[in-house]
Amino acid sequence: MLSFILLCLLVGAMAGFFAGLFGIGGGLLIVPVLVYLLPMVGVPESLLMSTALGTSFATIVITGFSSAQRHHKLGNVVWSAVKILAPSIMVSVFVCGFFIGKLDRDISSKLFVCLVVYLAIKMVLSIKPKTNKTVKPLTTQSSIIGGILIGMASSAAGIGGGGFIVPFLNSRGIDMKKAIGSSAFCGMLLGTSGMFSFMLSGWGNAAMPEYSLGYIYFPAVLCITATSFFTSKLGATATSKLPVPTLKKGFALLLITIAVDMFIR
Repeated sequence: MLSFILLCLLVGAMAGFFAGLFGIGGGLLIVPVLVYLLPMVGVPESLLMSTALGTSFATIVITGFSSAQRHHKLGNVVWSAVKILAPSIMVSVFVCGFFIGKLDRDISSKLFVCLVVYLAIKMVLSIKPKTNKTVKPLTTQSSIIGGILIGMASSAAGIGGGGFIVPFLNSRGIDMKKAIGSSAFCGMLLGTSGMFSFMLSGWGNAAMPEYSLGYIYFPAVLCITATSFFTSKLGATATSKLPVPTLKKGFALLLITIAVDMFIR
C-alpha cells in the first residue's frame, strides 16, 4: 500500500505539472498509469479501465475547482458561451459514463488509446498556430451538438475535455485566454458529472477493494490531488521559462508510447 501511495503522489506531481505547462487535462497521464497501479490494491482485471476512468474524473473535480475559481477571478469565463455548452457536456458525460463503465476492458482501452493518439497529434500540430481561421458563430445548436460530442469523448478518456473544449470555443471566435478559462469551468462540471456517473455505474460492486465508492478508488484520488494541486501552478509558471514547443513534442511522443503499450497489452 505504501508503494501505491508514493507512486500516486508522483503521478499527481507529474500530471499536475504537465497540465499546467501545456493546458491539458492530467487524465491523459493519470488513466494509463492507474491501469498499471490499481492491481496493487486489488482492483480486478476486468474493472481496471472503469476504475481508472472514474478515479480520474474524481481528481478533476478538485483540481478543476481551483482552476475554474482562478479563471473566474481573472474574468476569463465567458458565461454566455458556457451556459448551454456546460449543461450539454454534463448530461452527455453522465449518460455515456454508464455505458463506458459497463464496456469490456479491451474495448474501453482501445477507445482511450485512439483518443490519446488523436490528442497527441493535435498537440504537436498546435505548436504552429493556423492563420486565416474561419470563425463560426457559437449558436445554441452548435453548443448542444459540441457539448454532446465533447462529453462522449471525455467519458472514454477520463479527461476534463480541455483538448476538445478550448479549440471548439476558439474556433467560434472566443479569445484563447477566455476559451481556456471557460474550458476550466466546463471541466470542473464535467468532472463532477463523470464522477457521479462512474460512482453510480459501479455502485455495490463487491469486487471493488475497500475505500471505493462505485468505480472510484478514493486513496488514489487523495494522493494524486495532494500533489497535482500544487504542481499545476508550477507548470503554469514554467510556460514562460521552458521551451514549451520542444516539450510538447516530447510529451506527445510519451503519450503515443503509452497508448501503443496499452493497445498491445
